[in-house]
Amino acid sequence: MKYILSVFILFSVSLIYAQSVTGRIIDQKTQNPEPGVLVSLLPGDNSSYTNGSGTFRLLFVAPGTYTLKVDIQGKSRIIKEIEVGMEDISLGDIPVELPEVLTTNDITLIDVFDLSGIENENDNFSSVLSAGRDPFINATAFNLSAGRFRPRGYFNEDADMMMNGMHMNNLDNGRILWSAWNGMNDVLRNRTNIVNMSHSDVTFGGVGGGTFIDLRASRQRQTRKITYAHSNRTFQHRVMGTYMTGLMKNGWAVAATASHTYGSSGYIPGTGIQANSYFLSVDKILNDKHALNVVVFGSPQRRGRSTGAIQEMYDLSGSNYYNPNWGYQDGEVRSAREYLIHQPVAMIRHDWKISKKTEIMTTVGFQTGRFGSTRLDWYDASDPRPDYYRRLPSFANNPDTKNDLITYFTENEAARQIDWAALYSANANRDYTIFDVDGIPGNNVRGKLAAYVLESENFDNEKLSFNTVLNSELSEKIQLTGGLNVFKEKVHYYRRMEDLLGADFYIDFNRFALRDFPQDNVAGQNDLQRPNRLVYEGDIYGHNYEIHNLRAQTWGQILYKLRKWDLMAAVSLAHQTYYRNGLAQVGIFPDNSLGKSKVNEFWNYGLKGVATYKLNGRNYFVLSGSQRTRPPLANESYLSPRTRDQVAPNLTNETITAFDVSYLARYTKFKARISAFYTQFNDRIENSPFYHEDFQTFVNYLLTDVDRLHTGIEFGMEYKVNSKIDVTFAGNLGDYYYTGRPKASITRDNSAEDVVQNRIIYVENYYWSGTPQVAGTLGVGYFSTRYWRWNLNINGFSKNYLSFNPDRRTAKALETLSPSEDVETISKIIDQERLPDAITVDFSVGKSHRFRNGSFLRINLNVGNILNNTNFRSGGFEQLRYDFESVNPDRFPPRYFYAFGLNYNLNVVYEFPR
Repeated sequence: MKYILSVFILFSVSLIYAQSVTGRIIDQKTQNPEPGVLVSLLPGDNSSYTNGSGTFRLLFVAPGTYTLKVDIQGKSRIIKEIEVGMEDISLGDIPVELPEVLTTNDITLIDVFDLSGIENENDNFSSVLSAGRDPFINATAFNLSAGRFRPRGYFNEDADMMMNGMHMNNLDNGRILWSAWNGMNDVLRNRTNIVNMSHSDVTFGGVGGGTFIDLRASRQRQTRKITYAHSNRTFQHRVMGTYMTGLMKNGWAVAATASHTYGSSGYIPGTGIQANSYFLSVDKILNDKHALNVVVFGSPQRRGRSTGAIQEMYDLSGSNYYNPNWGYQDGEVRSAREYLIHQPVAMIRHDWKISKKTEIMTTVGFQTGRFGSTRLDWYDASDPRPDYYRRLPSFANNPDTKNDLITYFTENEAARQIDWAALYSANANRDYTIFDVDGIPGNNVRGKLAAYVLESENFDNEKLSFNTVLNSELSEKIQLTGGLNVFKEKVHYYRRMEDLLGADFYIDFNRFALRDFPQDNVAGQNDLQRPNRLVYEGDIYGHNYEIHNLRAQTWGQILYKLRKWDLMAAVSLAHQTYYRNGLAQVGIFPDNSLGKSKVNEFWNYGLKGVATYKLNGRNYFVLSGSQRTRPPLANESYLSPRTRDQVAPNLTNETITAFDVSYLARYTKFKARISAFYTQFNDRIENSPFYHEDFQTFVNYLLTDVDRLHTGIEFGMEYKVNSKIDVTFAGNLGDYYYTGRPKASITRDNSAEDVVQNRIIYVENYYWSGTPQVAGTLGVGYFSTRYWRWNLNINGFSKNYLSFNPDRRTAKALETLSPSEDVETISKIIDQERLPDAITVDFSVGKSHRFRNGSFLRINLNVGNILNNTNFRSGGFEQLRYDFESVNPDRFPPRYFYAFGLNYNLNVVYEFPR
């Protein structure tokens, strides 16, 4: 449902004898339903817009003879004459020939609020729950993305993501892997946004609502086209072919797309990409009650990564887009950090129309494949990273040495990059004999033991999903929706040897355990079942375990529509379990690393309600509220899942309480929403692994009792000045901060004992990071009747904070400092850094041309940050490593991300005649 509006503008002629007239407008060619079409009865001004399923309903129609008229893009056409008697009339499907429309990036620009029509107000008011695109989401989704803006400060786990009825959020971490669907733009556009706690026909929804993408071939616009894109953002070239039949007369529909994406480097050096994508959707209408859909898609890809860098390296390189992850090998750019992704998805959807008022959608989906991230690993060798802190000028104590290093790094680009030749050279001189390989006495192997290797950290996700949803119109006033979903997920965590860099083999040892227990050969074994194991390219080594999740949820929702009120209430009940399954017997934890662990079990509930007061047909007031719980994420519940199955103590559900109140305006030329919101998150658990400088080993930093409050105002408006010019304005004024003092426990990877227990973290009133809390966009668009358009947007970002290191906000971090003498140092340690405010300007222009043979050529150019603001810090984080000994906050300075400077995307589409 791209554009959904159900607005009834009626005058009563005879309330006693009046009847209703219903029907559905469909595209004559594709047989797809058409939302946003103005349907009128003549004579008189009894009119209605079709809703998301193309259905209209004209109420209080007095007996008589009428002419049915539709208005599309300002053009009127007479459909048929009808005779209204003493009974309600159902006209069924009404095919209408629809004209071609101007598109932006091949997305239809026409909106139901742009259609001309009468604006009479009367006593029968449509439900705002089925109104058109939300102006806030529509304006901010793209324009504020450069600043990493997140509505209300919510993250992926706070909103449901569904494709054809299959839930796509990962259960272990709540994330949505958008990059796994690279290059499938044409088939991911038929989406419905569920705004926060509002009514939904497909899911109970998260506190931040959700997104539903309809992948059915019969719901895709009929087309045959080729697309070429050129960009300097994350790729350089993309070629995509798309074929969509729409619903054919024989009841079949097919939609297919494939693409290839290439780039030797993105905007940031070292971020090349090689990717393909494929998508196939097939529909079959079995009869007037049953329809089947089968979908298969995936996107195998290899993509270079960038990471945040410290400001010292940005300054030494002379660019805010320095990337430490790459270097030259034989004259070619090679990145040490790449994503290796291919997670294909297959699903079957069944739609059953039990009656005219009751439908059931059922989806079974399966996802498998690989998600890996490469990086350098080393054994008995020095750190090879070019930005390793001990090599930098800031680490030098001697001023002359510091100046020499500054000159060296500034004038020598190779010093700021990975030295691939040096890594190969080091491996070439490592002649070793490994004794008793695989624990077999006398099985000795001699060769080049790698000092440096390229490995991948893998998180292979396998999902099996069942979801069924019932929608029933119990009466003209009551609509019932309910569902049941079962979601099973297995995530395989392991390391894989990608490249030995010229060596013969690597060895499967835990180097940190060997350092902690130098006399204990057993402690250093990553797998006791294969001690002294040699690792070759393609082998799994290091940690090797699975996290199994199983979640079942049932939910129900009832919508009660009155003349002046819409009332909605919903409830959900969920049961979730997860456990660790170790695939290797770790030497230091032989008794609780191999096999299935104890099962963790959680019950969760959700409640939400919405009351809408319809002042008239154009103005609405909405009050929403929700109370829900959710279990701690599985990947944060284990103290050190890489080595053992020990869980965090006192695992408990997180509680989320949310309210918002909104005003909505829906006029022909003007639509707007303004909302005030309040969301409290209580009892969250967070777990971060990192190398601890004081303990000189990897630790797991567990935070419990994490409480946050998100409050603010969000607003969006769209105003059509005339038929060619419109103005959009949207923004957010937020205040997201911690409301309590969490407690920290620190556990080493190689020890089951807590190094620290219940250490108080003094972060009450510290700000939540990861998004600007104040942001806004102002846009002007011009639309020509000659099929070209342009848009100009000014975007602002403010109140954005670094993610902080909690260990610096403890009494331990300050115990050697004097509050009276070390004021400046203390302030530097505990103050939270606010990122500078920023402004960007974006511009886009597009032109469509129709040839005489009926084909189309569409050209769109989107230019971001046209003022080339390269000093825009879009995010960053304090390093979790901290120097307790010297109490020097500059030893491990924060890492920053910078938004792209001047960037562009050129899209050329040729659509063949139908």
